Amino acid sequence: MAEAGPEVVINLLGIIRETPAASFDLVHAEYTRRLLAGARAAGVKKFVQMSALGAAPGAPSAYHRSKFSGETAVRESGLPFVIFRPSFISGPGQKLRGELSALARFVPVFAAPSDALAAPVGIEEVAACFARAAADASVKNEIFELAGDRVVNFRQLISETLRAAGFNRPVIGLPRKMFFPLLPLFSLFPEPPMTKEQYLMTASPNVPSGKYRGVKDLLGRS
Repeated sequence: MAEAGPEVVINLLGIIRETPAASFDLVHAEYTRRLLAGARAAGVKKFVQMSALGAAPGAPSAYHRSKFSGETAVRESGLPFVIFRPSFISGPGQKLRGELSALARFVPVFAAPSDALAAPVGIEEVAACFARAAADASVKNEIFELAGDRVVNFRQLISETLRAAGFNRPVIGLPRKMFFPLLPLFSLFPEPPMTKEQYLMTASPNVPSGKYRGVKDLLGRS
């Protein structure tokens, strides 16, 4: 990094599921600390961090707690920073779309929590926010919550994602708590439709808190 001499570092490192080789703390917190050390050594002028809505020290999920640990390292680094907390990011290349497409080839009916909420934000808008943060020196030392205009439940989210992938499948809405006893069964799948961590992630609505500025503020859109 010191040889390249970058002016801005954008950290997009993140995982949604842990593996034996990659824990949430390693990827979201420790790797962030290592990048920050390298950024300081290289004289970087700004560090832009991808976090997540729900990041908090006392969050139910280890995913969100580790995201907050990464944020804390960024805020305490002494570098000018921007932290983005997106809701569900929708659009081409989204991992959920690929997973649902694979399941839809042999699963005729889906179920999803009808009491878990999100405010999907388009990948193009998220990319534009990162570009603005990297290019504009006046955008610094601030957290932004990136979300769309609509709040939907996960039944709607799954249904819309399936349609976007070209599949017309019925999606049944069920209370979130009904998925908990199914988690051991889901764990038997090569790609579980829901892990325990993902279940815990839905404990809080994936929508903006209103405490921070968002997409429209950053991009100047009405």
